[in-house]
Amino acid sequence: MLITGNSFIDYLFIAITFLPLIPAVLTLFSNFGKEPFTLILIICLVNFLRDIPTHLHMLTPEDQAILNNICYPIELLLFARLFRPIRTKTARYILTIILVAFLSSLLTWLAIKGFGNNSPGLETIKNGILLGVILLSLPPIVQSKGLDVFRSPLFWMAGGTLFYLLIILLLEWVSSSSPSPENSIFLSLAALVRYLLYTLAVWPHRDELPAEG
Repeated sequence: MLITGNSFIDYLFIAITFLPLIPAVLTLFSNFGKEPFTLILIICLVNFLRDIPTHLHMLTPEDQAILNNICYPIELLLFARLFRPIRTKTARYILTIILVAFLSSLLTWLAIKGFGNNSPGLETIKNGILLGVILLSLPPIVQSKGLDVFRSPLFWMAGGTLFYLLIILLLEWVSSSSPSPENSIFLSLAALVRYLLYTLAVWPHRDELPAEG
């Protein structure tokens, strides 16, 4: 875990590490077994298992890169599945082809270079693809829900993920590749916003997804 010397910030880092468990636990007790809440639960658990070693420095950089490269395809597929019901059949088909092509290329490249590869350029591409999935899903969410969009768990999931990814890409653009305490603080605050919005997504009495057409 990054130590800043400021007790409040250090404790904040620890608290934010466990934030994904809040929407996960809330889902277990209020919406378990309902769509899309089961997928949200899995996304939160995958994020927690991936991020906790980073925040607590439990793994070497190479082992952490391996974990990140394993969890990323899972997260990407979960988000694609999460937003699938609100897309048209044509959009589903096109997105499926794009994701299969991208993930096949990614896994082939990692198999050649090694899953411990931690290339900044690769991270930017991975975050950009996930960002694209979120951006393509926002218009159908708004169109399908209209004035009731704030009742949609998909809206809050998209908003939280979009905010977090934009902060990551912005920091990659304005700063060097080496980590810094300032970047860690910004990312932690972005994670705080992200999981607060995830918590809103799974708050009791949210809408369930309609069946796919």
